[in-house]
Amino acid sequence: METPRVRTPRWRRLPRRRGRWAAGLAALAVLAGAGAWNAAADDGGPAVHRQDRMMRTDGVSLDTSYFTAGGTGRRPAVLIAHGFGGSKDDVRAQAEQLARSGYAVLTWSARGFGKSGGDIALNDPDREIEDVSRLIDWLADRPEVRLDAKGDPRVGITGASYGGAAALLAAGYDKRVDAIAPRITYWNLADALFP
Repeated sequence: METPRVRTPRWRRLPRRRGRWAAGLAALAVLAGAGAWNAAADDGGPAVHRQDRMMRTDGVSLDTSYFTAGGTGRRPAVLIAHGFGGSKDDVRAQAEQLARSGYAVLTWSARGFGKSGGDIALNDPDREIEDVSRLIDWLADRPEVRLDAKGDPRVGITGASYGGAAALLAAGYDKRVDAIAPRITYWNLADALFP
């Protein structure tokens, strides 16, 4: 019996909006720099400004950090989600590197992690993923974040494990997400379809 040949699908036409290009480049920058982030020392680039604050979403306080560096113009934003059992502190080096590269970066500790309130709901669309949408709302109001339309910031999301799943789900539920770069997720497709 001859083994069937598997054809690789052709690339679909790339999005026409320039905003999607910038967000896609942001996602590539996240992936390309992933190996160097933890080892990066102060490279003499622009100083990174970090603003820590507690943000209320749906009755829950989320511990957030917002990173920017240099420049006065509007820039694309990147949300960085942490892995299960972690907090926003785990992705600080990544956030600083992206800020030095010209992005506005927002990190947060998900519900039930770090100093954030609430209970863990395993990336529930009505809880953790709705929280991501509220974070995107906040970015849309920042004067240094580039907008595609009113209330629609140019934003990409990355994360690993729990954060990777948050990136995938947020893009599925919020059409304002322009690009995602989940490094890994905690779901296994075989287990998800056939538990």
